[in-house]
Amino acid sequence: MSDIQPIGPMSPRETKMYEDEYAQGASLFDRALELSVKSGYPGQQEQFSDVMRKAMEVLNQTARQLKREDLAKQNQAIDQDYQLYQQNPTKEHATQLHKDLQNAQKLIRKRTL
Repeated sequence: MSDIQPIGPMSPRETKMYEDEYAQGASLFDRALELSVKSGYPGQQEQFSDVMRKAMEVLNQTARQLKREDLAKQNQAIDQDYQLYQQNPTKEHATQLHKDLQNAQKLIRKRTL
């Protein structure tokens, strides 16, 4: 994915492609979070953290491409709670982050239905 902004409005096909990519990024982030919580190995947890960071990049890039302020705001909540989880990986922080990711998926699905 690139940071190049499209010229003119996006076609419905392009919009759907970015919405699907956003949903996949949120799903991947959530799955990596779930596995990170279950993992007891620091090396493995670092790999999951790497996946979560990359998924966050996808979420931010696709929200920009879609020019969706609602997604950008949700991404801020995800990023803030991800930072809290990184600093203190408690079940409570993981649960809040999971809720943020579920909300992101609801936002994108609401638009695509």
